[in-house]
Amino acid sequence: MHIKAQQFENYVAQYKGLIITICLAMTKNYFDAEDLAQETFLAAYRGMERFDGKDPKAWLTTIAVNKCRDYLKSPVHKNLFLSESDMAIIADTGTAPEEQAEKNSSEALVRKLCGRLREPYRSVAQGYFCEGKKLSQMAKETGQRLRTLETRLYRSKKLLKVLWKEEQEDATADRSKRSCDTSGAS
Repeated sequence: MHIKAQQFENYVAQYKGLIITICLAMTKNYFDAEDLAQETFLAAYRGMERFDGKDPKAWLTTIAVNKCRDYLKSPVHKNLFLSESDMAIIADTGTAPEEQAEKNSSEALVRKLCGRLREPYRSVAQGYFCEGKKLSQMAKETGQRLRTLETRLYRSKKLLKVLWKEEQEDATADRSKRSCDTSGAS
């Protein structure tokens, strides 16, 4: 006895939950289980003429188990395990490459500008901005009063602001000069 298309649709509706459960139990991955369940029903549909009509549940579960076994043996299934260092390389930093490059450039500029400050502002600015130290930590390390370091940080911020503006003006002037040089050369 051969089953008809309508009868097959009824089997799909009746057994789809069971087939997905079997595939999930074998693959331990919901998305793979869904794919394998679809492949199971597709294979069953293509082989409808060979099905004798007896025990559709056993017929579909046998196909599902065989599909899962084939999948688990296939190279497609082989998981690639990455080391922690590999994961760190591919981890999403949450910033776009352009943003990261700009951040790195800004950090480099801050380091450069801190280096241009005179002491005692240089050491406070480098510790605070470049090394990420808290003023309380610097006070313990250096034996200086916290209030003294706060004042030096305040003054170094003002000096850095001036240096930053000068740096930006110089960069703008350089870009203007280069654009004039390239347009005049044509």
